[in-house]
Amino acid sequence: MNQNRFFDMKQNNHLKNQSNDFTPQEFFMSILRSWLIIVSLVTLSVVLTILFYMVTTPKYTSTARILLEDRKSALTNLSTINVGTGTAAQILDAKRVVSDQVQYLKSLDLAKGVDKIIHFGKIPEFIAETNSGKLDVYAYFAGNLKVKTLPDSNVIEISYTSESAKMAAEIVSTITSVYKNQKANEDFNANNEASNWLAIKVKELQDKQRIADAKIVDYRIQNGIFEGQNNQNLLSQQLTALNASLVTAVGQRAETVARADLINRLLTRNGNLDSASDVLNSVVIQQYRQQALTLRRRLAELSETLLPSHPRMLSLEAELRNVNEQIRNEARNVMLSLRNEAEISRQRENSLKSELNDLKQTEASSLEQSVELNALKSEASSNRILLDSYLAKYREADVRNKTDFDTSTVHIISAAAVPLEPSGITRSAVIAVMGVVGLLAGIVIATFKTLSQHSKPTYKSEKSRSYAPEREREHERDSIIGRARSHSERKLGARLQHHNHADLAKHLPQGIAVFDDLAFMAAIPLTTGSNRQNNLLKNDILAHLDTEYADSFVDLVENLMAQSNIDSKKRYMISGIEGDEDSYEALMNLGRILDMKGARVLIMDLDADSQLFSKSVVENTNFGFSDVINGKCYFEDCVINDNKSGADILLAGSNISLIEDIITSTEMEEFLDDLDQIYDVILIHSNDVSQMRVIAFIDSQVDLTLLVADWQDRTTEQLQSALMALKDFQGSDFGLLLMSTDMYEFDREVA
Repeated sequence: MNQNRFFDMKQNNHLKNQSNDFTPQEFFMSILRSWLIIVSLVTLSVVLTILFYMVTTPKYTSTARILLEDRKSALTNLSTINVGTGTAAQILDAKRVVSDQVQYLKSLDLAKGVDKIIHFGKIPEFIAETNSGKLDVYAYFAGNLKVKTLPDSNVIEISYTSESAKMAAEIVSTITSVYKNQKANEDFNANNEASNWLAIKVKELQDKQRIADAKIVDYRIQNGIFEGQNNQNLLSQQLTALNASLVTAVGQRAETVARADLINRLLTRNGNLDSASDVLNSVVIQQYRQQALTLRRRLAELSETLLPSHPRMLSLEAELRNVNEQIRNEARNVMLSLRNEAEISRQRENSLKSELNDLKQTEASSLEQSVELNALKSEASSNRILLDSYLAKYREADVRNKTDFDTSTVHIISAAAVPLEPSGITRSAVIAVMGVVGLLAGIVIATFKTLSQHSKPTYKSEKSRSYAPEREREHERDSIIGRARSHSERKLGARLQHHNHADLAKHLPQGIAVFDDLAFMAAIPLTTGSNRQNNLLKNDILAHLDTEYADSFVDLVENLMAQSNIDSKKRYMISGIEGDEDSYEALMNLGRILDMKGARVLIMDLDADSQLFSKSVVENTNFGFSDVINGKCYFEDCVINDNKSGADILLAGSNISLIEDIITSTEMEEFLDDLDQIYDVILIHSNDVSQMRVIAFIDSQVDLTLLVADWQDRTTEQLQSALMALKDFQGSDFGLLLMSTDMYEFDREVA
């Protein structure tokens, strides 16, 4: 009967009653109606700002910039004589100097110098300040003076604020003039002091240098320490030359012995003497070799006509043997000559060694004297370096004193000028800003006024949109409620005995008093004696669930989406423990993720005191499904849109006393059948699953029930009671959903 009625509801389920809407047009019109408040605040802000400027004296600020130039040479800086002048040290010193000068510009001495020229006691603003007794003239001067340095430079900015533009410029000019003169005098006096001090030091160092040089000369004469070329000790030079001669003599002797040994081996072995260079170089041997060649040529010529036994042939061969023997004898003479040379070289080598040893002993004794001589040289060298440094500084300082040289290190790069406009933000800008502030304040006040005057939402009840006359609807509702009550009582009669709290113990495992084991068993969907064997959730129903772990909800939603593809699997009961808010959190998370996955989702709450307003931050309403079923409102007027997703929310409604009867009625069953044609998934919530009517509703209308509890409360008696009330349902699959689960402890306990 109601199928067509609810089937057309979805087309307009996002439209609310116009009497409850607070549209942007209405909001802005309400703001515009408060134009008088806005205009008044803007006018008041502008007028007060103008009056403030009229009663206050304007202030003028004049500014000048000076550059601190360090034109002093490092030679005149006495602190760098014995201290390193690295780049880092110079940078730190420069920053320190600029910082010191800033403090000097703020000092009382400079203020007194300016007072001598300006005469603070004659300036009206100074007189008024001192007469009031608040500050003296110097404190007032310091309060209006601003001195700062510009980043990464030696530039100092001097600013002074006064009631008179001309006086501000005059004071700044006087400050820069006094400061420049004082710095010039300080630099001149410092240069004079340095020059006088350096003159004394140079004279002392020159006398010390003469004495040191004389000591070195006397010591050399007394100990016979003389220097040769390149300022080298004469003994050292002799030792070097003698050592070189010894090395040469040893080499020559070794070479001569080797040549003599070579000739001896050739003579002993009857070898070819031509391989010895000394034999070949002998003139006598060369003559014998020529004779031998002549005889061999003659023998060769006669051998063609004469026999070997011919007397002429025998005579020539005898002469050839005699010549060869002469060659060998001459080679022996060469060998003996080389050995004589080797002996001479050995004797010369021994002589050089003896002379070298004597010279070494002499050099060893002179080394002790060199230690004292080096000490004298070091002292004289140090004194000479210091003398050269002081002498250069003295000459530069003397030049500065004797020439007309500007010693001031202060340069005015931006002179003080008379300011044309008062300092600070311009008056027109301040007036404009205050006008904007007044405008914003007026809008805020008008907004609060509009919100406070907005009435509570009311709902229309148009009889023209009724599907049947009022009497016919009342008669039909009475008959349906009667049939529903008799049907639910018959169905509950056989089941109420299983849900008595006194009989809970029989559902626990035998011999175990704790609840942990049963909780884990119930957390995983059971597979015995029911259609739970086809449940697609299986082990996924117990997961690490918390609002910080959306992945677990996503995994659960994947299973719910799979279930929603089956026509008989699309209604899910999300049940909690009375007083626990975890079920609301799970309900909203599941609904929003299902919507994100593309499912059309409706969230229903069977509890009269629903907390979905605080969880979903939706617009409050007093109507719900009980009012739709009873004809008090239409579905599109009672459904609420979740502000964080596209899911719809439907509360219990205003008929609180009839809700328990309505949820088990035939109208409720028909209403859910109509909703099945509109939505892909219907999430139903109740926080008290121990009620008989809720149990009957779950057993007859719900495909899957998820009991939600906190991990810390998994062993409480309240959770045991709720679990026992649900675990044996025949019409609904059942799973336990633990929120904020400690997965480490969970894995350990399950294992």
